[in-house]
Amino acid sequence: MSTIIGFKTRYTEFEDISDDVIMPILEESKALLNEKNIGSKYEILLFLLVAHDLALLNEDTDGGIEISRSINGGSRTIKNIANDNLSLYYSKTKYGQKYLALKKTVRFIGAVLCD
Repeated sequence: MSTIIGFKTRYTEFEDISDDVIMPILEESKALLNEKNIGSKYEILLFLLVAHDLALLNEDTDGGIEISRSINGGSRTIKNIANDNLSLYYSKTKYGQKYLALKKTVRFIGAVLCD
């Protein structure tokens, strides 16, 4: 069972963040992954998603990605990626990049049916 303690043990840089902040992110991340399909890589992929979201907490791009900034910092261009390639979103942090790399090694067998 993936726990906050397990997450904080693996990613000590987040040990000072309240469990109340981590728990909802952990639960949301669980909903994105199917443990049966992923197998032994489930926990590490889960923790990478949580770390990625925590690393983005202080960003103010509202789900977009900053694609330009003026030299004086007075102007920013944010590209909304809601309907764009999610790899752009995950590439914003080192945790998201690791998630993408590890996800490529997972082989899915069968079909996924959604409600």
